[in-house]
Amino acid sequence: MTSTPVKVTLAPFWKRLFAWIYDLLGALGIFILALTIGQIFLYLVTLPWVEDFSQVSNETSHSVLWAFYLFSAVQYYYIWCWVKGGQTVGMKAWRLQLYKVDGSLLNWKEAYIRSLASVGGLANLWCLIDKEKRGWHDLIFDTRVVELPKDYYKNKRDSKPLL
Repeated sequence: MTSTPVKVTLAPFWKRLFAWIYDLLGALGIFILALTIGQIFLYLVTLPWVEDFSQVSNETSHSVLWAFYLFSAVQYYYIWCWVKGGQTVGMKAWRLQLYKVDGSLLNWKEAYIRSLASVGGLANLWCLIDKEKRGWHDLIFDTRVVELPKDYYKNKRDSKPLL
Protein backbone atom coordinates (compact mmCIF):
# COMPACT_ATOMS: atom_id res chain seq x y z
CA MET A 1 0.00 0.00 0.00
CA THR A 2 1.54 3.29 -1.06
CA SER A 3 0.66 6.41 0.84
CA THR A 4 -0.12 9.68 -0.85
CA PRO A 5 1.63 12.86 0.31
CA VAL A 6 -0.32 15.17 2.61
CA LYS A 7 -0.42 18.89 1.87
CA VAL A 8 0.95 20.76 4.90
CA THR A 9 2.01 24.29 5.78
CA LEU A 10 4.93 25.53 7.82
CA ALA A 11 4.05 25.96 11.49
CA PRO A 12 3.67 29.56 12.64
CA PHE A 13 5.70 30.78 15.60
CA TRP A 14 2.70 31.17 17.90
CA LYS A 15 1.72 27.50 17.48
CA ARG A 16 5.29 26.42 18.15
CA LEU A 17 5.28 28.59 21.27
CA PHE A 18 2.06 27.12 22.63
CA ALA A 19 3.25 23.59 21.88
CA TRP A 20 6.46 24.40 23.78
CA ILE A 21 4.46 25.67 26.77
CA TYR A 22 2.28 22.55 26.68
CA ASP A 23 5.40 20.37 26.54
CA LEU A 24 6.79 22.04 29.65
CA LEU A 25 4.06 20.25 31.62
CA GLY A 26 5.17 16.89 30.20
CA ALA A 27 8.82 17.73 30.85
CA LEU A 28 7.97 18.69 34.42
CA GLY A 29 6.22 15.34 34.89
CA ILE A 30 9.26 13.48 33.55
CA PHE A 31 11.51 15.55 35.81
CA ILE A 32 9.45 14.72 38.91
CA LEU A 33 9.31 11.04 37.97
CA ALA A 34 13.09 10.89 37.44
CA LEU A 35 13.66 12.77 40.68
CA THR A 36 11.44 10.37 42.63
CA ILE A 37 12.94 7.23 41.09
CA GLY A 38 16.46 8.55 41.67
CA GLN A 39 15.77 9.43 45.30
CA ILE A 40 14.22 6.01 45.98
CA PHE A 41 17.20 4.29 44.35
CA LEU A 42 19.67 6.36 46.39
CA TYR A 43 17.73 5.63 49.57
CA LEU A 44 17.76 1.88 48.95
CA VAL A 45 21.47 1.83 48.02
CA THR A 46 22.63 3.92 50.99
CA LEU A 47 20.20 2.46 53.57
CA PRO A 48 22.73 0.07 55.20
CA TRP A 49 25.40 2.76 55.69
CA VAL A 50 23.58 6.03 56.39
CA GLU A 51 21.30 6.80 59.30
CA ASP A 52 20.10 10.21 58.13
CA PHE A 53 19.02 10.16 54.48
CA SER A 54 18.58 13.94 54.39
CA GLN A 55 22.38 14.21 54.37
CA VAL A 56 22.57 12.01 51.23
CA SER A 57 19.73 13.94 49.61
CA ASN A 58 21.46 17.25 50.34
CA GLU A 59 24.77 16.04 48.90
CA THR A 60 23.20 14.74 45.68
CA SER A 61 21.34 17.99 45.09
CA HIS A 62 24.73 19.68 44.64
CA SER A 63 26.14 16.95 42.38
CA VAL A 64 26.91 17.50 38.71
CA LEU A 65 26.09 13.84 38.02
CA TRP A 66 22.67 14.25 39.61
CA ALA A 67 21.95 17.32 37.48
CA PHE A 68 23.12 15.44 34.38
CA TYR A 69 20.81 12.52 35.24
CA LEU A 70 17.77 14.79 35.60
CA PHE A 71 18.62 16.77 32.44
CA SER A 72 19.08 13.55 30.48
CA ALA A 73 15.74 12.16 31.61
CA VAL A 74 13.88 15.26 30.40
CA GLN A 75 15.94 15.43 27.21
CA TYR A 76 15.13 11.79 26.44
CA TYR A 77 11.41 12.64 26.43
CA TYR A 78 11.91 15.03 23.50
CA ILE A 79 14.34 12.75 21.67
CA TRP A 80 12.08 9.71 21.94
CA CYS A 81 9.05 11.65 20.73
CA TRP A 82 10.87 13.11 17.71
CA VAL A 83 12.35 9.76 16.67
CA LYS A 84 9.24 7.64 17.18
CA GLY A 85 6.60 9.91 15.68
CA GLY A 86 7.97 13.37 14.98
CA GLN A 87 5.71 14.83 17.67
CA THR A 88 5.79 15.61 21.34
CA VAL A 89 2.53 15.74 23.27
CA GLY A 90 2.34 19.51 22.81
CA MET A 91 3.06 19.24 19.10
CA LYS A 92 0.29 16.66 18.71
CA ALA A 93 -2.19 18.90 20.54
CA TRP A 94 -1.40 21.74 18.12
CA ARG A 95 -1.21 19.42 15.06
CA LEU A 96 2.49 20.06 14.50
CA GLN A 97 4.99 17.50 13.29
CA LEU A 98 8.75 17.47 12.77
CA TYR A 99 10.13 16.19 9.48
CA LYS A 100 13.32 16.35 7.49
CA VAL A 101 12.97 17.89 4.02
CA ASP A 102 12.73 14.43 2.43
CA GLY A 103 9.72 13.64 4.64
CA SER A 104 11.53 11.25 6.99
CA LEU A 105 11.78 11.43 10.76
CA LEU A 106 14.97 12.15 12.67
CA ASN A 107 17.22 9.32 13.81
CA TRP A 108 18.50 9.08 17.40
CA LYS A 109 21.75 10.98 16.76
CA GLU A 110 20.01 13.81 14.90
CA ALA A 111 17.31 14.12 17.56
CA TYR A 112 19.94 14.24 20.32
CA ILE A 113 21.92 17.01 18.62
CA ARG A 114 18.70 18.88 17.78
CA SER A 115 17.62 18.76 21.43
CA LEU A 116 20.96 20.22 22.54
CA ALA A 117 20.86 22.90 19.83
CA SER A 118 17.35 23.94 20.81
CA VAL A 119 18.80 25.58 23.95
CA GLY A 120 15.65 24.77 25.90
CA GLY A 121 13.38 26.05 23.14
CA LEU A 122 15.06 29.43 22.66
CA ALA A 123 16.21 28.40 19.18
CA ASN A 124 12.59 28.71 18.04
CA LEU A 125 12.87 32.50 18.23
CA TRP A 126 14.90 32.37 15.02
CA CYS A 127 11.81 31.27 13.10
CA LEU A 128 10.46 34.80 13.52
CA ILE A 129 13.28 35.97 11.21
CA ASP A 130 13.73 32.98 8.90
CA LYS A 131 11.56 32.98 5.75
CA GLU A 132 11.04 29.22 6.02
CA LYS A 133 10.08 29.48 9.73
CA ARG A 134 13.04 27.42 10.95
CA GLY A 135 14.78 27.66 14.31
CA TRP A 136 18.53 27.22 14.77
CA HIS A 137 18.04 23.57 15.55
CA ASP A 138 16.03 23.15 12.31
CA LEU A 139 18.87 24.63 10.28
CA ILE A 140 21.34 21.98 11.47
CA PHE A 141 19.52 18.99 9.94
CA ASP A 142 17.31 20.88 7.47
CA THR A 143 14.14 19.97 9.34
CA ARG A 144 10.75 21.61 9.23
CA VAL A 145 8.00 21.84 11.80
CA VAL A 146 4.80 21.61 9.79
CA GLU A 147 1.16 22.16 10.63
CA LEU A 148 -0.95 19.14 9.74
CA PRO A 149 -4.43 19.49 8.21
CA LYS A 150 -7.41 19.41 10.57
CA ASP A 151 -8.62 16.03 9.31
CA TYR A 152 -5.19 14.39 9.56
CA TYR A 153 -5.89 12.31 12.67
CA LYS A 154 -9.46 11.55 11.65
CA ASN A 155 -8.26 9.86 8.44
CA LYS A 156 -5.43 8.00 10.24
CA ARG A 157 -2.90 8.92 7.59
CA ASP A 158 0.59 7.53 7.66
CA SER A 159 2.05 9.50 4.82
CA LYS A 160 4.83 11.99 4.19
CA PRO A 161 4.20 15.72 4.18
CA LEU A 162 4.20 17.79 1.00
CA LEU A 163 5.02 21.47 1.43
